[in-house]
Amino acid sequence: MLKSLFLSSLLFVTSSASFAALSISEKIRPTVKSQINPDIQRLEIPPTPHNMKLPEFGQGIIGWGTGPNGAETRLYNITKTDVEKLKTQDVTLEMIQAWEKFYENETYRNAGNPTAPFRAQLMKKIAGLW
Repeated sequence: MLKSLFLSSLLFVTSSASFAALSISEKIRPTVKSQINPDIQRLEIPPTPHNMKLPEFGQGIIGWGTGPNGAETRLYNITKTDVEKLKTQDVTLEMIQAWEKFYENETYRNAGNPTAPFRAQLMKKIAGLW
């Protein structure tokens, strides 16, 4: 009996503390408004060689790293030799142009995506070196 009374009290205190923490958390961290423009549709994900997953394509083949810093670094360091290697990995100019269009659209659609502008510029540069 004493054991169940203790457990009930413990559960009540724990749930009360959790609710209080949630209430405080909601007051401290206000809801962030979305930076997505609802008037611009998200484009379909462009094709990749042999339908590989995006990280495998982007990081493994294109080499854009992660986040805006990785994409920016690759933008400034990609060479004609790198582009020639892309061609041997079943990447086509049409794929590059589709990804450029996708990331240009994402730049306008989602102002909260800091990586999209660098990836769009990178794809444009790759197309130019093609």
